[in-house]
Amino acid sequence: MTNNGDFSNKRILLVLPEAFECAGGIQMFCRTLCLAAGRWAKRHNAQLSALALNDSTAPDTRYVNGGFASYVGAGKSKAKFIRHYLRHIATSRYDLIIFGHVSLAPLALVLSRFKSGVKTGVITYGLEVWQPLTKAQRMALEKMDFVLAISDYTKNQLSEQRVVSADKIRLFPCSLDPYWEMQTHVPATSSTPPVILSVVRIGKEDRYKGIDSVIKSLPLIVRELGPVVYRIVGRGDDVPRLKALAEQLAVSQYVSFTGGLPEEELREHYRRCSVFVMPSEKEGFGIVFLEAMAYAKPVIGGAHGGTPSVVKDGETGLLVNHQDIAGISQAIIRILSDKEMSERFGRAGRARLLNEFTFQKFESNLDEVFRSCL
Repeated sequence: MTNNGDFSNKRILLVLPEAFECAGGIQMFCRTLCLAAGRWAKRHNAQLSALALNDSTAPDTRYVNGGFASYVGAGKSKAKFIRHYLRHIATSRYDLIIFGHVSLAPLALVLSRFKSGVKTGVITYGLEVWQPLTKAQRMALEKMDFVLAISDYTKNQLSEQRVVSADKIRLFPCSLDPYWEMQTHVPATSSTPPVILSVVRIGKEDRYKGIDSVIKSLPLIVRELGPVVYRIVGRGDDVPRLKALAEQLAVSQYVSFTGGLPEEELREHYRRCSVFVMPSEKEGFGIVFLEAMAYAKPVIGGAHGGTPSVVKDGETGLLVNHQDIAGISQAIIRILSDKEMSERFGRAGRARLLNEFTFQKFESNLDEVFRSCL
């Protein structure tokens, strides 16, 4: 049942893994959630608070502002986090609690000891719910009033596990960061040699993102097109292995590791690239695709997980198998050698972003969730 009436003094608590400690996909979703929820609470005179397990610095005031009664970061201290959570639910009568990760969902199991009537929901992203859940996680999900899934693939995986009834699962896509400046007109840019761009975490646990596959595709690309630049933006402990791989394949002169970059520099790399590539095997969504699409760039993603919810094969870019080196090579060659197709994919991707993945769309989706629960 949807409430179209008065939300004054309704109490909402966000229980988050982290939002401001780094710039990963989950963190970016959580900070966008903070901004949208805070704006909603301010408009409707509701009371909003948040707890974040891993945040140790003060929240960015662009996202956490006048709509919040409180925002507490526990600095990775589980004891502090649980202490604040228990204090919140013992001293305040919340109407809605949203858990920002399935790993935090078991905290909902203690609610019945304090009060009844509170609605609960959890946000699900990708890998953490594609694999078997713990007993506590399954018990918590069974009791949730709703589960938000950021992609069709995650939504389908949850349905197949039969932990939650299908009618409780809602598709809730990510959005482009509201402070990622959208130009009204994106001028066409060309680079000589052409620039292939990836923006990723480069940790050993992130090998599923397929950066090694792109490096392995370079010999065929260079043989077909001549020199290119493969620019990899990000940091992590797997960089030495990837550099060694490039050396082994005699393509190190074409590969550039920039490390992490300030936002202005990152935007410039998007603007100047010829194609954006991340053939990830297990991506929950892929906000970096949205960032590239904002600059009308053609994109190449993995035909796996949540990526097909963002990248439409043959329409906004190309989808490839993350281990298919020949397929990745040919996809990059096709885009770099066909200017008309490249520009068509870029225009279609930008149009899709503006239709489906803006902050305004995110706010509208959240408004529906709040109205149905409060």
